Amino acid sequence: MTEQHLSAEQRQALNLLAGSPRGCTKARLLADGFTVDMLADLVCEGLATVQRETMRASGPSLKVERYRITDDGRRMIEG
Repeated sequence: MTEQHLSAEQRQALNLLAGSPRGCTKARLLADGFTVDMLADLVCEGLATVQRETMRASGPSLKVERYRITDDGRRMIEG
């Protein structure tokens, strides 16, 4: 994938991830209007990673997916 192949939505998602040192949860990204398919494409292209985590709060624990930008993803938006 080259820079000109990034859609505006992909670039926006990568910029959001780049500005989030701990990454963003899937729920946050979906709330911002990104689609599951687009997020999967970023992961498949090596531009982002996804990690499943368990978050504990005062109630029951929640399983979440956290997305982070990769070095390749950073290069794509910096280029």
